[in-house]
Amino acid sequence: MESAARKTDATPPPAAVDLKRHLLIRISLFALGIGLVASLMLLYQARNRMLSHMARTGSTVERLINSEVNSGRDAFRRSLDGLVNLDLESLAGIGPFLGICVEVEDIYNRPVVSRCFHDEAYAPAPLRALLGLLVGPDVQYKGVIGAYPGVKVGEFVLRPDLDSEAQGVWAQIRTVIGMSVGILLLNLLIYRPVRRALRPADQILAVLGRMEAGDLGARMPRPRLIELRRIAAGFDHMAAQLQKNQQAQRQLALRLLAVREEERRRLARELHDEFGQCLASVGAEAAYITARAEIHDPALLPAARAVAGVTAHMMESLQGILHQLRPVGLEEFGLHAALEQMVAGWQRRMPECAFRLQVEGRVDDLSDGLTVSLYRIVQESLTNALRHGAPGQVVVVLVRDLAGCRLWVENDGEGRPGPSPGSGLGVLGMRERVEALGGRFALEPLHPQGMRVVADFPPEALVLKDLHLPEGGADAASDCVPHHGAARESDHA
Repeated sequence: MESAARKTDATPPPAAVDLKRHLLIRISLFALGIGLVASLMLLYQARNRMLSHMARTGSTVERLINSEVNSGRDAFRRSLDGLVNLDLESLAGIGPFLGICVEVEDIYNRPVVSRCFHDEAYAPAPLRALLGLLVGPDVQYKGVIGAYPGVKVGEFVLRPDLDSEAQGVWAQIRTVIGMSVGILLLNLLIYRPVRRALRPADQILAVLGRMEAGDLGARMPRPRLIELRRIAAGFDHMAAQLQKNQQAQRQLALRLLAVREEERRRLARELHDEFGQCLASVGAEAAYITARAEIHDPALLPAARAVAGVTAHMMESLQGILHQLRPVGLEEFGLHAALEQMVAGWQRRMPECAFRLQVEGRVDDLSDGLTVSLYRIVQESLTNALRHGAPGQVVVVLVRDLAGCRLWVENDGEGRPGPSPGSGLGVLGMRERVEALGGRFALEPLHPQGMRVVADFPPEALVLKDLHLPEGGADAASDCVPHHGAARESDHA
């Protein structure tokens, strides 16, 4: 069953069919087929008719010719003198109906009379030649012309009159051609209303293209064809529901981003106000112990200096964590200055790689959500580029204009881990940020190597209202104050 299911899934979809062209071709082929079959049938009937005439009229024609030759002649004359003047008048009445040609020779095989009984009318030469091929040169009737009492005076050959048959067949074929032309005209009359009824299909495809590009506000036209009208109404209802769900998802995503950023702010405040003050207090106590140990107990100096070193290292690590949680200067100095500081910091840490930042347009007055998202995307893109490859150059370009805001980060690194690009959590987070603001995110490979991160935001995202959570209560005052050191310093003084 699994094998059958796989075969069913692997079956290619049926080819697309253009209904207008399909009808036009089918009816045209039908008309041409009718014309061709009817013409062949007419040719076949003409061939059979000529063969039957040869078989049935040969003896009759022979009697008529003999009667004409013997009329008023001496029975013992062995010539055909006078036959030319008669010109086979005995056959003039029935010859056109029989479709025959008669050739008369004397006993010395000299031609005497050759006559075909047909009217002067036009018949296409190819049609006559085709009839000749169908009948063949062997279809004929040979008879003897004799005089009483049994004296042979000549011979005659009866052949089909191809010109006469061609005239009759051509008249019938013209009727068939007229019928075929009538069917083609009917095809045109059918094609025009079908084309008019299916004309909204182009508009429907245009609406589908807009929706594929992300415009869920596009709506279908209302065609005159009732089936298409029902489809359009159902599609618009589905698009409206999808747009409603997407708006709800975007609001939820924006809310989650706001919650995450607010949590980052709160955590940064807590670390700075609580943990930072405690480290400062430990540093002050370590400095006091070091000063007292130099005077009273030099053996405690290594331990006191170790505590001071660990405290300084923890303070430096705390500054790095605070910078990751809430970039220093992003709110105070703006996005441009924060990006310059970030790129400059990476340049100091990675001097072998060339970093370049290009900013066009005003980017410091963007909405808070977009500003933070742009900063985080650049931050994640630089981290991924330097973590997963060894780039020689990284370029960050941020452009703001009437079309919106576009960001792309390019690097010429050699490789990236994972089965496929864009499968990591960092890329997933960037994609969520961009889509929450109604933008378009893409991860594009460069040739011969490298990667480009693209984030394109519409103009609506530039003025999107920020979602802020209500601030919590006042932070409790820190208890980590260097009171012991201060008191002892006072006593010492």
